[in-house]
Amino acid sequence: MTQAPGFIEHPQRPEIVGEMHLRRFPAFKLPAQVIQLVRTVDQSQSSDEQLSLAALPDQCGITGERHREGRWSSDVRASWERHSEASTITVTMTGAAAHGIGWNRPDRIDGAAALEWAETVPGYVIRATRLIVVTSNEAAGPFVETADFTQSHLVSCHVADGARIWSDFRIHKDGYGRIVIAANGLPPVELASCVQRLQELGNYRNLALLGLPVARTTWARLDEIERALAETGRALLNGDQRDDDLLTALTTHSEELLSITAETEFRMSATAAYAVIVADRLRELKAQPVKGFQSLTDFTSRRFNPAIRTCAAVSQRLALLNGRAGQFTGLLRTRIETNIENQNGRLLASMDRSARMQLRLQHLVEGLSAVAISYYLLGLISYPVKAAEHVWDGVSPTSLLGIAAPLIVLAVWVGLQIMRRRLFREGEKLCV
Repeated sequence: MTQAPGFIEHPQRPEIVGEMHLRRFPAFKLPAQVIQLVRTVDQSQSSDEQLSLAALPDQCGITGERHREGRWSSDVRASWERHSEASTITVTMTGAAAHGIGWNRPDRIDGAAALEWAETVPGYVIRATRLIVVTSNEAAGPFVETADFTQSHLVSCHVADGARIWSDFRIHKDGYGRIVIAANGLPPVELASCVQRLQELGNYRNLALLGLPVARTTWARLDEIERALAETGRALLNGDQRDDDLLTALTTHSEELLSITAETEFRMSATAAYAVIVADRLRELKAQPVKGFQSLTDFTSRRFNPAIRTCAAVSQRLALLNGRAGQFTGLLRTRIETNIENQNGRLLASMDRSARMQLRLQHLVEGLSAVAISYYLLGLISYPVKAAEHVWDGVSPTSLLGIAAPLIVLAVWVGLQIMRRRLFREGEKLCV
């Protein structure tokens, strides 16, 4: 009796362990025909895809969210697998279903039904291939002759330490690419791994190349932005445009670059990741050239590697232009801030001059005020002094007023200073 574990399991443990067992291509008997379709599926098509998967017959208990298998007969089986961006459907025909195989559509009911199901699953096919796998080079000869390969594009080489492949990697009239594989004594498990790596090489190559049209379109847009940035840089150097206009132009360039980054970042990152997988699969296949034919390595290096370098160059150029726009904007902002600081300095100097002038005027007004107040006080005092002359003999009003005048002026001046200091102290308390 199986007992439950005595520990608390991490909720993602089954998914993580299951990931290590996905992408397993089962061993098969020879001869065999393998038909595989790779699709990209939109969100709007996901529900329809699930309905198609529900129609997969005899699913053998394998009905996961990322991997399903089904059978139409003991000789015809199909598997579906969900990848990060695409899904693959692989139909394998062996035994009686593989006798009399060729490049025409299967004539047996089970094989025809499996192919019809595989072709009608929703999604956009990015790669469709038909592989015929036989025991030896001699057995492969008739299939190579009838495959209608373009000789100038024919690729043939040894892979996986013994097997040999033939393909022109072109789309034929039936919409499929064609590959012939001769096992040449390769054990079934190693042969299945070889077929899987060969298919993954082609699948990820096509997925990686989805970035090339985006890169070419983006390159033209970057040309325009680079020219506009150069013009803005010259205007910034010459100073023949207003800073506000230059800042508006640089902001527009930065917005365009950020928009392009948002549109292309996923595609360029995916292309770079797929390119790494392609390189890994090519290395694992250990392709050995056959004299008179281009090898799988030559075919991949001739066009795929330049395409990947183009995508990488677009990402690098986009980052460079983003940095350049940022530098121009930083320089312009520094110039604007310097101009503002200089303007503020001139304004403060002008305010300082005005304050000094006001202080001088204030001192002048204070002096005039002291004189005026003293004058009025002397005028008021003169009346009782003149009256005292008539009461007391010998009193001289002129002498008394002359003596009192400096004392009154001094007292008024001291009083004004005391009032001024009191006002300053009250102002400082209000500021605090």
